[in-house]
Amino acid sequence: MSRRKKTSGGQAIVLVTLGLMAMCGMMGLAVDMGWSFFVHKEAQTAADAAALGAVQEAMKRMGGTGASVSAFTCTAGGTASNQAQCQTTAIGCGSVVATSNLNNGCQYAKKNGFDWTTSRQNVTVQSNDGNAANLPPTAPGVVNLTYWVTVRTVQTVPQLFSAVVSRTEGTVSAVATAAIAASVGPGQFYGMNRNGDCTGWTGAGGVLSAGSNCGVDYLGAPGKSATTACGSGKANLCAPAGIILSSNCNTTSATCSSGVAGDGSAMGASLTIMGDGTSANDGKATGTWNDMNGNALTPIYTTDSKTYADPTAQIGPQPPLVSELTPNAQTGKYPAIGSCGYPGGVIPAGVTLGPYQYYSYNKTTNVPDGTQLTFSGSVTFSKSATGCPDPQGKGFIYTPGASQSSSQFPTYIFYGGMDAGSSTMTMSAGQYVMAGTKTQVQINPQVGMIDAVFQEKGASITGNTTTGTMWVFTDGNYPGMADQLANVPGNTTAIQNLTQGSLYFKNGSIDLKGLIGSSNSGSNLPQGMDAYSGISWWQDRRNSDVGYNKPSGSAGCPSGQPQSCSGDDGTVLVCASNGDCPDHNDSALAAMLQANHVTATSPGLIMDPGNANIALNGVFYQPRGAWLNFIAGNAGFTCSAAQGGNPNSQCPLEVVTGALLLNNGTVGLELAGPTNPIVTYRPVLIH
Repeated sequence: MSRRKKTSGGQAIVLVTLGLMAMCGMMGLAVDMGWSFFVHKEAQTAADAAALGAVQEAMKRMGGTGASVSAFTCTAGGTASNQAQCQTTAIGCGSVVATSNLNNGCQYAKKNGFDWTTSRQNVTVQSNDGNAANLPPTAPGVVNLTYWVTVRTVQTVPQLFSAVVSRTEGTVSAVATAAIAASVGPGQFYGMNRNGDCTGWTGAGGVLSAGSNCGVDYLGAPGKSATTACGSGKANLCAPAGIILSSNCNTTSATCSSGVAGDGSAMGASLTIMGDGTSANDGKATGTWNDMNGNALTPIYTTDSKTYADPTAQIGPQPPLVSELTPNAQTGKYPAIGSCGYPGGVIPAGVTLGPYQYYSYNKTTNVPDGTQLTFSGSVTFSKSATGCPDPQGKGFIYTPGASQSSSQFPTYIFYGGMDAGSSTMTMSAGQYVMAGTKTQVQINPQVGMIDAVFQEKGASITGNTTTGTMWVFTDGNYPGMADQLANVPGNTTAIQNLTQGSLYFKNGSIDLKGLIGSSNSGSNLPQGMDAYSGISWWQDRRNSDVGYNKPSGSAGCPSGQPQSCSGDDGTVLVCASNGDCPDHNDSALAAMLQANHVTATSPGLIMDPGNANIALNGVFYQPRGAWLNFIAGNAGFTCSAAQGGNPNSQCPLEVVTGALLLNNGTVGLELAGPTNPIVTYRPVLIH
């Protein structure tokens, strides 16, 4: 018995030793892995913050220069204060230039606990534009990006219990990708006027009354006689994807003359109004508001300024001219396209017109006179046409210039505006610019005379359906127009000082499809114009009863005010003393309106469709301080099924304006859900 005890001694020690090793492994699994998990959370937080910080700084820099965010393409360098850097292979933060937007990301990583200057931590960054060939490797299936940044954070972690099994260190890493990505806004009808913004029309009878309808975004037709169905019922305003009203005044407000909603009914998926829903002056809507099922629609009240900002502000500057031509490397100026002058502004019938500048000239002096161009017969616009056709031998002035024959989206410019009359027009893909007017038109005895930059009375106008057609309504001072005017012989103040002008449409048949993004099959839209995808109708932001921001040093910019012009960025700078904007200054506003050639009626658009068909598919845009007035006829914009409408002939259209004013009788704005709305770009995490 004693011998057995002697030979079996020490077995427990061996077993305990072996058990301790297993226990240390278990402890290592619990403690060391738990600690690594905690460090991984820190690493992920740092990577997320760094990627977003770098992308947000990139978007800030792009927007600060008025660049089109959606058209961003990587170039060499990219480290200046107005550039975003593309680093196509991952590099450590220690190699990132201090002036690069990527350095912002590195600093965010450091603030969140990852200091790449230490021996145990490392942060790398990689970036590129969002072109199809450059999608981020961490999220290759995510498209509609314009710029992305991938950040990887790595840290070596000392092991405690795991060291027993020869694992003295562990590695923890995390990766995050942020991007400037496309998104669609929440509304379909935007009424952008604010408290203090006034229109020049009453809406009832189309009567001109200076300073009327102050603070009105929508004034329904008293007749309540819209003819087409909207969901389960009828409405003067039908916007299935939602209605956003920016005014914060109501019928009890001293500065609001007619109420926000007026007397007519409206229907939509939602109704968002500026205000808190409780105070006396918060934009409470009057009239009848229903959802698409006919139930009472409860307004959503919010004071979030982003909700009521011009939805085109994130696009950046206004649509550029001659977008496919290359500016001079030294001067930055664009080459001027050719120009055609016709005596008295009469364009011959049965011709094909190329992408030139068109103007009227005095046959005695041979200088431009600013008279409205008139069309009396059929005309086709085509990039392949050359020279100035003159089949009737009435004379013309032709000045050659930069060719747009190879452009997929050429620009046509019309000084003095256009009277389409009862002509038939076929417009190929491109941009058609009405560059001011001096022509006055009698609308009716109540309205009197207006300056008309575009008018038609029974015309038939058809645009391109695969790439799209864009109309721009402006004057001779539109951004980039000075470069083009240099190629108009005898360039005189008759053109330079043309006013913005109103728009008047009566009994015409118009079929326009907004720009179709270059990623869509069949579209030849230049990538640089993708930011304006959907837009078929663009009214110059400068043609408004408020003052939009303009490039620094522009004519009429406030001097010595709290805010001064800094860029064409879609924000409102100046308004009336009782308005809602950074500079409440009547004299500064008057100076800016004068410099912008704005008249008492020019911000307004008169639609008198009668029994004709005005079909717009995409986006209709007017700035805040402008207004859209239907004075008679059938319900607003109407599209057949072949044009993309539904069986009720509603257009798939997004409408952005200052105020919508409807007249008595059979009139309304009734829309189908938008299929090509405004796309904005936001910095978001995608991985």
